[in-house]
Amino acid sequence: MDNLEILHDILIAGSDFESCRQRVSRFFEKSMLIRYDGVLVPENEAINGSAENFMTRIEDGLAANQKVLGEFLDNLKEEGFTSIDDLQRLEKGYLSKTLHTIAHLQDGFIGIDSRFYNLVEDSHGVSRSLQQILSATPGSYWILKVKGRIASESDDPFDALRTFEWKGKPRD
Repeated sequence: MDNLEILHDILIAGSDFESCRQRVSRFFEKSMLIRYDGVLVPENEAINGSAENFMTRIEDGLAANQKVLGEFLDNLKEEGFTSIDDLQRLEKGYLSKTLHTIAHLQDGFIGIDSRFYNLVEDSHGVSRSLQQILSATPGSYWILKVKGRIASESDDPFDALRTFEWKGKPRD
């Protein structure tokens, strides 16, 4: 049995680490979009908005999301989908799930592919108005590193993500 660990940087408003940790933990407990067998939010990996590298961490998270998005788009291109009209022939399966994930990364729904998530605005980005607020009151914001654990019953931790493939079918 092996575990898969998924990492997220979560931007959240709050006066202290503990209250932010509790809200982030509650968010993951209640979310219907993402389920983990365990969620760890280590204090030593949290950063307050007044820290010198706070904005760099946001920029790195935004860039990581863009990298993931680009990889998914490249995957569609490799399969011959180069224009919006090509989507009319998109069959249900892996590629439609890829397109679905792209939409989530664009519209703000968190998923296991989200590297940075802005819980303040429920977004994968940071609006200009929030950037201005972050500059004016940086101590009121935090970025918390979330480590989501997905348990797998096999030696391959990715099997935990493949359970939908086996419904009603025998496993090899």
